[in-house]
Order: sequence, then structure tokens, then C-alpha cells
Amino acid sequence: MSNLDDIDLRRPSSDDDYGIRSSIGTTTVGNSAAFPPQSTHSNEPRQQNHNNNNNNNTAITRGNKPTHLFSILKRPRKNVKKRSIQEMEPLQSIREDEDGPMDKDNSSRRIFHAAVHDPHRAPKAALGIFLLVCCVGSYQLLLDYWSGRLVDGSEYALKEPDVTNSFLNPSNITSDVGRSFDTGAVLDPETIAETPTILFDHTVFVPPELNNLANVFQEQYNSSKNKLFLWHIPRSGSTTIKRIAANCLGLTLASEVGKSEVDLSRRENTLKILEGSDGMHFANVDMSYPDGIAHANALHIGTDPRIDLVSSAYLYHAAGIFDPDHKGFVFAMFRHPIERAVSLFYNMRRYSQYAKIIGPVETVEMYARSSLVENNWMTRFLSNTLAGQLRPEHEAIAKEVLRTKCIIGLLTEKTESMRRLELFFQGKVERTQRREECTEKLLYWDWPGKNRHDQVEEGSEAWQRLYDQNTFDIRLYEYAEQLFVAQAKIFNNFTMHEA
Repeated sequence: MSNLDDIDLRRPSSDDDYGIRSSIGTTTVGNSAAFPPQSTHSNEPRQQNHNNNNNNNTAITRGNKPTHLFSILKRPRKNVKKRSIQEMEPLQSIREDEDGPMDKDNSSRRIFHAAVHDPHRAPKAALGIFLLVCCVGSYQLLLDYWSGRLVDGSEYALKEPDVTNSFLNPSNITSDVGRSFDTGAVLDPETIAETPTILFDHTVFVPPELNNLANVFQEQYNSSKNKLFLWHIPRSGSTTIKRIAANCLGLTLASEVGKSEVDLSRRENTLKILEGSDGMHFANVDMSYPDGIAHANALHIGTDPRIDLVSSAYLYHAAGIFDPDHKGFVFAMFRHPIERAVSLFYNMRRYSQYAKIIGPVETVEMYARSSLVENNWMTRFLSNTLAGQLRPEHEAIAKEVLRTKCIIGLLTEKTESMRRLELFFQGKVERTQRREECTEKLLYWDWPGKNRHDQVEEGSEAWQRLYDQNTFDIRLYEYAEQLFVAQAKIFNNFTMHEA
């Protein structure tokens, strides 16, 4: 065997400089075998040494390709794609622009071209895009959670007896707002009383559950038989009306005021008239939820002459306390639904009992995105559809109930609204200076529960979300404004019949 010093390890310049060629696994140094030949499955015949040059210029070959001596034991690489110069040119063309530093668009273009021209990079590019989408989605979910998308559960659920103006199940507060039977046309105030609601060429009738409520255009109020029923719409001035009726006019109420005395009255099963610390007179009933209304009905408050004013949000349940001989006259104060929704949010922020309910919802924008926001509250209560999807027939029923069964009061016209309401009590209440001053104080500069807050700007995200949740109610409010004008003729010639 020749010494390693006799071997020239310089890389030959051409194939002619190699004196020995052998198959993979065979090494020939000079005319001697440095390693014995290995068995191989290659079909390539063993090459013979035909080199006539000096034996010191001998090199080692592997599969027809020359290698250096010290690389003969290196394991050959498998499944490696070798690119030609032509294949590398598209990748070399993806480089930073000469006019300036690489920006975001250039970076995206590099990734795209690399993925297209180099299939081995495509999985990495797809993985990068997937991770980016996952990060953005996770961030949005976290943001939505802290923005007030509260889960439904006992921790956040509103109890029906305490709050009757929220629907917390998003699946139950959808509305078919794409179909509407009303184009919003202004009706003639002179003929609106004789113009029934029409839905798809059919006349809409008031549900029979409300037969014990008087038709305000056709029936006259009789103080000895009829009672005024104040339909309580939250954050619309209803609380102020009850305060004026009780504190200023001295009337006896059957509302939610007597909830603290309900347990005792259930045991005694007797109707009592109580006096509060502020001089308010009220019955020992709670009209703020259906079970309380059923209890009040058992005590016959609809026919008891000691009760002057009944109030509840549940119109259909409360109608059952009256009878055909003692019908209720419905009166309600209306406010624009978006303004009412904003006022409701700030009112909930004021009181500690709602702190757990409102949770992390700190702005009206978050409230508009949360499950606490109301969905067409007036339409639902007027059509007795407190859950489920609202459809055009529910809106039609709500409008017909307003047209025939309700004396309209507007918060924007509270002076005229209060004047109309007082006409119902002119036989029971003696007008004095003290009572007039009390009414003026509560009605104008000492409004109970008044919230000072910024209004939502029309066209903003919060305004649009609240609009989408109250589409039916907004049309209903516009209809109530027309009814307010039409009902003026009722009170211009108002006469109250006595028994």
C-alpha cells in the first residue's frame, strides 16, 4: 500500500486527470486497493483504470463522480432535489427593491413567490398564515368577551320579578326586520281612529285577552267604574307619573311599591291600603311580575274602589284584573327607543344591585354589543311575544293595540301629556296651589331618576347596533307620535261621566 504522502489530494481540473474510477464502495489508490470492494446492488459495471497519468494524481470516484479521499466515508444524501441555474433564477429575482428598504408588501410578495416557485416552502407559508389567523381570531374573541358578551347563566341572569325589561338569550331576540307591512306613511289625524291596521290585505284585530281594556276612541271614562291603568315602559317617565299621582295628587296606587308587604298579604289574603314614609298610599301587592299580578287579581284590586291607579309592565296579565263592567283605561308614556336604551344602561350603572349583572360593561358601545341590550321591548309586550322571533304580524298587533286601547303620552310633550292625564282625575282630585307646585317640581326640575349623560350620536356604531335591536319599536314609536296628535280631539272635548 502506498503512503498517504504519495497521494495528491488536489482537486483535478477535469475528468482526464482522474486515473481511477470505481463504483460506490470501491476505493483504488494507485494500483492498490485501499479498501476491498463492497457488494452493491448497482447495475453499473465496475470501471477499469485507463488513466495513463501519474499514479500520484489518483482520485477517488463515487458513482461516476469524483470525490476527495477524506469524504469517502460520508453517507450519501438521499432525496435531495438539485436545482439548475434556470430553476434558481425566479428565486434570485425576489429581492429587496433598489429604491428603498423592504416594506410589508415586498415581504408578502417574497413569501408568495417563494411558495409558488418552491413547493418545499409552501407548507411553511401556509403554516405562517394559519398561525396569523389564529392569533387574530383569539385576540378578537378575548376582546369580545371583555366587551360584554356575557354568558347566560345564574351568575348573570336577571330575575324576572326584579327586572322585566331585558331579554338575555340572544337566540330568542331575533326579529324578521326584512319584512314589514308598513312603509312609515303619515296617517291623517282625522281618520286614524277609523283606520284599522291592515296586514297583507287582512284586518288586524286586538287579541281577546285585552277585551277588558276600554277602546279609547269609542268608550268614555267613568270614574266610578273605570280605573286608569298606567302601562309602565321603563325609562320613559312612568316612574315620575306615579310619583306625581301619589305624592302630588294623593291617589292610591297598586304597583310594585307594595312588594315589601306581599308576603304578609299572601298569608292574610286581604287587601290593605298602606302609607309610606313619604305619605304615599299604596296597596299591599306587587304588580311587577305575573305571579304578583295573579295575587293582586285574587284580592280584586280591579274592582276595589279604594284603588285609583294600577300600573304594571305586563299588559296582558294585568288586563285580567278588570272585567267588562269595570274596564281599564290604558295610559302610557313613550320615549324614543334608542334614547330609552341608553338611559337604561346608565341607570343600571348607577345602582349597586345591578353591578353583578352589568359586569365589565362600562360603556354604551359595549352595552350595545352585549346580551343585556333589549330587543323591541314595546312590540314584544304589546303583542305578548316576550321570547322568540318577531314577525310583521306582531308589529301589526302592537300597532292595533296602541290605536284602540292606549292613551298616548310623549316624554317630549310631557306638559300636554300630564294635562291629559289629570283630566281623568278631575272628579277625585281638588286642584290646589300646593299640588300644582308639587307637580311642576317633579315634572320639570326635580325629575325622579333623571340621568345626566351624553347622548349616542346618530350614525355611530352604538347607535346602529341599538337601531338594529329596536327596528320594530322605532316604527311603533313613530306611529305613537301620530296617535298623540290624533287623540287631541278626545281631550279638547273631554267629558267625564259619573255614575
